[in-house]
Amino acid sequence: MAFDPSAYRSFRYDRFEWDAETSTARFHYSLVGDSVQTEHFVEELAFTPCHPDKVDRQRVPRLLALLGAVLGLSYYKLAAPQRVEIAAEGFTSDAIDYLALVISEGMAEFAFRNGFDKPLSPEIVMETALAPDWDSDSWREVSGDPLVPIGGGKDSIVSVELLQRARLHPMQFAVNPNHIIERVARASGHPLISARRTIDPRLLELNAQGGLNGHVPVTAMNSLIALTQARVFNSGPVVMSNEHSASDPTVTVEGWSVNHQWSKSLEAEQALQRVIGPQAGLSAEHYFSLLRPFSELRIAGMFATVPRYHRVATSCNRAFRLSDASSSWCGECDKCRFIFLVLSTYLSPHALHDIFGRDILNEPEQIPGFGALLGLEKHKPFECVGTEAESMVALSHTARRTDWKHHRVVAHYLESVSGLTDAHPELEHDVFDFHDVDIAIPLAYQGAQGALR
Repeated sequence: MAFDPSAYRSFRYDRFEWDAETSTARFHYSLVGDSVQTEHFVEELAFTPCHPDKVDRQRVPRLLALLGAVLGLSYYKLAAPQRVEIAAEGFTSDAIDYLALVISEGMAEFAFRNGFDKPLSPEIVMETALAPDWDSDSWREVSGDPLVPIGGGKDSIVSVELLQRARLHPMQFAVNPNHIIERVARASGHPLISARRTIDPRLLELNAQGGLNGHVPVTAMNSLIALTQARVFNSGPVVMSNEHSASDPTVTVEGWSVNHQWSKSLEAEQALQRVIGPQAGLSAEHYFSLLRPFSELRIAGMFATVPRYHRVATSCNRAFRLSDASSSWCGECDKCRFIFLVLSTYLSPHALHDIFGRDILNEPEQIPGFGALLGLEKHKPFECVGTEAESMVALSHTARRTDWKHHRVVAHYLESVSGLTDAHPELEHDVFDFHDVDIAIPLAYQGAQGALR
């Protein structure tokens, strides 16, 4: 049977269940229509357990209440109805505001690419009493070892290295880790703990039958999963690896800003810092990005100095979908092109060929893809890549190097982009310098940023 998104008038977050003995949560959702069968979904999340005496039994349920609402967006998007009903307990008014922002901004790409003419702004209706704000006098301050979400790429590797150098003992964390994440974790020498997320299979069935599909704010989901795991472990802050350039929109259309990376942006970070106090009694310093002041290009420079990761790390999404444990980079996607480009600023052609297994900057068929990264197309790709300015500065520096300038992609842009190798102090200042940002971050972690300042 075909699935008709327009037949559903509301999405319900029915309830969540928490089993403290097994550290497992279950979230229940429904899509409701007037003349169609109600669709029910159950998602399960299994955290790495800890000794029961260590679990923060007060804060975990309050975090789960918010987490369940954000995880539910994977099911909400099947129909994207104009009404969201929350029957789960433990939801504060601040949580409502946060959820509305995540839907509007974190699902902007979904709305844009599915033909909506404006951001999603469903009515959010509470069907149970609002929970009171957590008394600010009892908000928990930061203590314990940091929990660092890792994804197998250069950014989280740099965070782990900075924390290690500052003697802050990072614990690595991943949701559903695969072989790539596991091998990166082993290379670091620090422990890896994980959470297992099991999506209701009915979601994929309905997608195949005509349900709406598209980008959801995965980083917002994983951030809240990590915050919950930290309270199950009674550990320190969740230290993210989101860079300054993640705040740059992918495309702006008639005043509508669409950012593929919104849930990695400064706005998203500040919003989550604001809500975890009244919602779960955590000071803002329990969640922050260590790399927020830095560009992708600056972070790539740090990654270039730690060669033990070069053959094990990858940011290629296609590689993550392969089961081959030797897979690293496909060499054909926007992410591969961008990482190759920024690393070429620091590494030789031989070193990059050793990492990628090919020389992407010597393949003329890659020129249109690099053109999109450089801002020579309508907009940069819907992918986790840096700004167009970063790509242009990276290419400018690469083109000045004698070992790169004759490679065919570089030679093409040397000929077609006037003044490519000229100095552009203002542009380079914006790309390379430390950016002051308004986020809460403990003093010790500010010190950890020192190696990149």
